[in-house]
Amino acid sequence: MKREDLMAVPVKLPCELEEDILSRLPPLSLARFRSVCKQWNDLFNENRFINDHFGRARPQFIFLDNSNIYSIEIIGLDGIDPTIELRELASSGIPYRELDLDHTTITTCDGFLFCNFFVSAKGTALWNPWLRQVKWIEYEDKEFYVFGLGYDNTIPKKYYRIFGYFVRHRQVQRDYHQRVAIYECVSQAFKYIDTPDEDWPIKQATRGNVSLNGNLYWVSCNPNTHEYFIQSFDFSRDIFKAFCLTPCRKNRSRDVLFLSVFKGDGFSLLKQCYVTRSVEIWVTKKKIDTSNNGGDIVWINLMILPTTNLPSLINKFYGISYFIYDKTTLIMCCCDDENRATCIYIVRGDLFKKIQINSGVFQCCHCVYAPNLIPLL
Repeated sequence: MKREDLMAVPVKLPCELEEDILSRLPPLSLARFRSVCKQWNDLFNENRFINDHFGRARPQFIFLDNSNIYSIEIIGLDGIDPTIELRELASSGIPYRELDLDHTTITTCDGFLFCNFFVSAKGTALWNPWLRQVKWIEYEDKEFYVFGLGYDNTIPKKYYRIFGYFVRHRQVQRDYHQRVAIYECVSQAFKYIDTPDEDWPIKQATRGNVSLNGNLYWVSCNPNTHEYFIQSFDFSRDIFKAFCLTPCRKNRSRDVLFLSVFKGDGFSLLKQCYVTRSVEIWVTKKKIDTSNNGGDIVWINLMILPTTNLPSLINKFYGISYFIYDKTTLIMCCCDDENRATCIYIVRGDLFKKIQINSGVFQCCHCVYAPNLIPLL
């Protein structure tokens, strides 16, 4: 047989090797490969493959500006001169030109993006930009403010539930009343949770929230003791509970604390000093799973960054996201202090790099730990 004939013979790789190669590919490539064959399409739906791909994937930043929606991937983090790759994401059914960025928020869960438009559209879009799919959840004559999302982790099937609140203005008392509710994506119905105003946990929420293993977590403060702790909402029992204390506290009232997901299965906590802008990074020693009750959580002081090159994070309630790479590098996306341009900050040892993305107003920057390749139901 001639050499050219041998090169034309297709080579069938072992299934294990084929899966290993596919699990290392970027999500946009995998999304296109769904149409290659039925075997690959079925493989991408298996929890085993999804978890493997999640474990290998690096986080990506998603942000909106006044012209489009983008994803940012960091390239060359192991080298001395990291760069970024900016991709425009098709909105696929989201009325982007009609969006009011001041009243648009994005939350994430399992690589899905949940966009909340509570003024212009009065609804939430369950969005998978990598498969270009959108499922609208509309609220007729309601203004529902999405706080976060999750699912009941005690059952095999993931039925997503949106956690948020309604606001009813009371003109007589000149105040407003907030009522907590859960929107069931399957039944398309709201379930209300009775919580006294004075005990309402979201009032003490400091910065954002994260979804992990189906539950929702955020940093809160006890108004009586001034202790900072991680509050959680358990979607399997529909209850609030204090999960664990934070490893550090605010030395000044204007210090900031940000909670994030670490390596896909743990927490990281970023603290920035208001005066010096120095940064401390704490991470959980072990992964967070359904067996953790918070009492056995151990925190490790991973790094202290004395640099003042990072922007001040105070009063940046939207547009801040970060992740830790390889336990040595901080990557943060937010606007700078001078011209409000969107920037990526990369800090590792003596390395400090600032990459400007644009000079326009932006909102809703979020870190997606691994894009989800499961089609929306």
